[in-house]
Amino acid sequence: MAENKKLSFIATGIRLHMKECFLRFSGLFKRYDYCIAFYSIPEGLKAEKYLKGFKAVSIPLPNEIYKGWGVGILVKEEDKDRLLEHLKENGVSISGLFKRVGTRFEEVR
Repeated sequence: MAENKKLSFIATGIRLHMKECFLRFSGLFKRYDYCIAFYSIPEGLKAEKYLKGFKAVSIPLPNEIYKGWGVGILVKEEDKDRLLEHLKENGVSISGLFKRVGTRFEEVR
């Protein structure tokens, strides 16, 4: 059972990194204005379930935000507030909101 969880975790990491590589390579990464960070990887993966209908995509947390492991949600300006409210309504806790400033992200306080 533990092996299945480990394999699932690895597969999820690969999926998220491939998505990020595609977004960066295609130039689409720059089109997202904000990144939402989460307290844990499971919380970030839980948030993925609620992205349908939003201009948002899950990725590994960018190194500009945190040089470690984590899940981030890139979201466009027009969907940010609505998505944050939707996540809150569904019991998803966020650890931070970061706004794109040039090529990096800065925390919104």
